[in-house]
Amino acid sequence: MKGVLLLSLGLWSLSLGLWAAADEAVAPPGISLTLDPVAPSQGSLDFATLSALSARTLQLRSDRQTFDQRAEVFEAEGNVEMRLGRSLLRADRMRIELRQRRAVAEGNVSIELDQQRIQGSRLEYDFEQEQGFLSDAFGQVDIRALGGSGAQMQEGAAALGPERLVRFRADQIRFDANNWEGDNVRLTNDPLDPPELEIRSPRVTSSLQADGSSLLIAESGQLVFDQVFFLPLPIRLRFDQFNRQPPVSIFYDDFDREELRRGLILQPNFELLRDPNLSLVFSPQLYPQRLWGSDQGILDGIGLRTDFRWLQPEQRAQTSLFVELRGIVFEEFARRLRAQVEHQITTGDGGQVTYTYAYRERFFSGRLGFQIVENRLGASYSSPTIRLGSTGLDFSYRLATDYIDALGQPDEIDTDPDLALEKTTERIQLTRLQLGATLNRSFALWIPPATKEEPPPRFSALPIEQGVWLNTGVSSSQSLYSNGRAQSYTAGSVGIDAVIGAFVADTFDYTNLSVTYSNGFLAGASPFLFDRITTREQLVLGFLQQLYGPLRVGAETTVDLQSGQQVDTTYRLGYDRRTYGFSLQYNPVRQSGALELRVEGLNWDPGSTSEERPTPGSGLSDP
Repeated sequence: MKGVLLLSLGLWSLSLGLWAAADEAVAPPGISLTLDPVAPSQGSLDFATLSALSARTLQLRSDRQTFDQRAEVFEAEGNVEMRLGRSLLRADRMRIELRQRRAVAEGNVSIELDQQRIQGSRLEYDFEQEQGFLSDAFGQVDIRALGGSGAQMQEGAAALGPERLVRFRADQIRFDANNWEGDNVRLTNDPLDPPELEIRSPRVTSSLQADGSSLLIAESGQLVFDQVFFLPLPIRLRFDQFNRQPPVSIFYDDFDREELRRGLILQPNFELLRDPNLSLVFSPQLYPQRLWGSDQGILDGIGLRTDFRWLQPEQRAQTSLFVELRGIVFEEFARRLRAQVEHQITTGDGGQVTYTYAYRERFFSGRLGFQIVENRLGASYSSPTIRLGSTGLDFSYRLATDYIDALGQPDEIDTDPDLALEKTTERIQLTRLQLGATLNRSFALWIPPATKEEPPPRFSALPIEQGVWLNTGVSSSQSLYSNGRAQSYTAGSVGIDAVIGAFVADTFDYTNLSVTYSNGFLAGASPFLFDRITTREQLVLGFLQQLYGPLRVGAETTVDLQSGQQVDTTYRLGYDRRTYGFSLQYNPVRQSGALELRVEGLNWDPGSTSEERPTPGSGLSDP
């Protein structure tokens, strides 16, 4: 039976054909109900809001539709689909109560928008208040779509790749036009059940930002590994497309000639700002070894660190600030403080301009060990990697100028690092102009034939790329100083990198071996110690080997072939799973180490815990 009904519903005009007077009209299967907005609202629909039901044309289809004119209730049953813009709502049954301005969907309720999906058993929605709740909710979140805007967000999504989906479950989700809030939520980055890793939180919120993105916040809860090991998380977690510090950092740093040794460092990281373009992380530090061995009291065993980041998407720029106080001993405040502020601008060609000021910046200078730069003020431009036609060659370059205040030997040139350290040094202030460039190419020597059925990843997030590659390169670094001195280094390198094994079997199914030899021409020497190149000919050896299951061991060492000394060595013990991993690293040369937690697909980035920069032996190293 066909019929016509005209009724106003809030901002909506509702029309349905009705040709016979009756208390109840039954519509034939497949009929569509269209609601056209009289005036569009300001809301938008994504998984986080579920609520722009007043923003676009709405179409309702089902196997059977009925309308009770007396109660003013519209009901749809069987394969119910309600489309609204890019979103789609499915359910077994739906009831629209026109008088109460309310919709109720039951049975296999699902809501989809692009990569965002949310499901539940029962949905209630108030059209007038634009709010409701979903019971027994579960679905998935695309981390790439969180906390970004415009072209910058799209670039970030492309760089992150497809593996950024996070599944979730909640007892109930309450939502309005701009926010949703879930109770007893479980988040996991594992596409399989039972999940290897879960983040359990009593409360998770998602807020719609001004730029149209969403921000996901999980209150303090637990990390659950393989459903048997529970790790408390006493801090709030924030999820978006940007890499952030993990909840807790544990590392070891005991190699300082000028600064006090800290030993073991325990550092929880608290994020204080919730704006998608602003990040302020406050990190108290505890030095347990100082607490039992210091004559300066308990404050010598406590430190503070603050990291601030301000993203400016319209200007394609970012400003960051880092401040660290290594022990709260105020009479030694200047010596214990470290700080750095940077402003980075991405240019139209993909390069990067960086303005920097750093106070007591630490560099690892190979055979000269750690060196402290008291003050550095500079600007640099780093080019993008440029592919030279069809040659397979990748070219990049860097220009930098800095005003530097650091230890040096202004009256003589000493190329022997042992003599340089033994002789008296003093602080000097000079301007440095630096130009560096690299040219690289990689050749595939062997790639295993592809099989029809690749084994699914077991101990890694993505399938292992196996093969043997020959890597070649040429690099050059030219430095000019305002006192007339110069340092020039041009080198070539050749190396073999081999990856054998898919890392899916229980034993010895992954081997990574690498050997790189480099040699070059060195002329002159820097008047500073921190950027003096002391290793002209070197060999880098590395390996990483699976022992059993997710357990892998490895090491990498750099040897100065002229003196026969080890310049740098790092040992690694790793426990790697599909969704998470633990890594224990120790460097006896630098007397530093770290325990790192990797969570695949989320945005925790352990970064470098050694906190020092390398000697600028190549054109692209930091100044």
